[in-house]
Amino acid sequence: MRNNLKEEFLENGYVIIDVLSEKEISEFRVIMDKLLSPKVVGSNDAPKSSSFQHLGDNLEDFGKEARQYYFHLLTNPGTESIHHAFCNPIILETVEEIIGPDLIVNNASILAANVGTSYSLGWHRDVIQIPEEDIQDWLFSAERFHNSVQINLPLVDESSLWIVPKSHNRPNTKEENEAFCGSKHYAPIGVKMPGAIPVNLKAGQAVLYNNNLIHRGYTETMKVPRRTLHMGYHSNAFKPTWHFYLLNNDLLTEDYLETLDPAMRIMMDKYMACRKEYPNMEDTWKKEYMTNLIM
Repeated sequence: MRNNLKEEFLENGYVIIDVLSEKEISEFRVIMDKLLSPKVVGSNDAPKSSSFQHLGDNLEDFGKEARQYYFHLLTNPGTESIHHAFCNPIILETVEEIIGPDLIVNNASILAANVGTSYSLGWHRDVIQIPEEDIQDWLFSAERFHNSVQINLPLVDESSLWIVPKSHNRPNTKEENEAFCGSKHYAPIGVKMPGAIPVNLKAGQAVLYNNNLIHRGYTETMKVPRRTLHMGYHSNAFKPTWHFYLLNNDLLTEDYLETLDPAMRIMMDKYMACRKEYPNMEDTWKKEYMTNLIM
């Protein structure tokens, strides 16, 4: 592991690491293709440039529209065959090095689209849960410890994630505010963002990034099917951020939890215990809640 990995993450807001072997990439592709039924041919082939993907999609609907799909896995029975991706030791060791020990998973998803899909989200920071009037500049200060790491792990080469490096620990610049056109959630589709770059990933590489980076998803036209594992974690040594509440814990019933393998069951038991300790997402963006400084 790189000696300066944590420093690189703190400075730039992201790092790229090698995670999967060729054999592991092939194995995950087989699993994912079984989950997604890639032979489905949709009747609605009108291109859709974006979707409000935080709500998640249904696996059985994949391919019915010419768009990117976002599948939540840990609340979706029948996806257990791929859950071990979210216990990957390289991922977990790296995230622990960056933010601290005793990780709790808060996002485990698939980003998927077929060849020919045009994909474009508006530029944003991951603050959609926070009402715009409550989004304050202190949330993006260099002094504030952001207890969350988000990860894209593609199974094919891709450049769908675009970022503004080093934007995670500062407020928007004047030019960035102009690009956001008065919104604190999403910039309009298609605007140019100063300083933006694509994150070029090889299959099996992962980008770990701070959710507060200004970023977007964009691919003009996909030349290969997108098959990306998407995940997020926080350290249980510190209070969680609003990202922790992405999973619908009402779906994590005891009957469903009993279907999980032992490693994932342990992770989800820790998740549920943390939800009980910190039940109110709206507390997480209050200044008095924030006791964690940058490590």
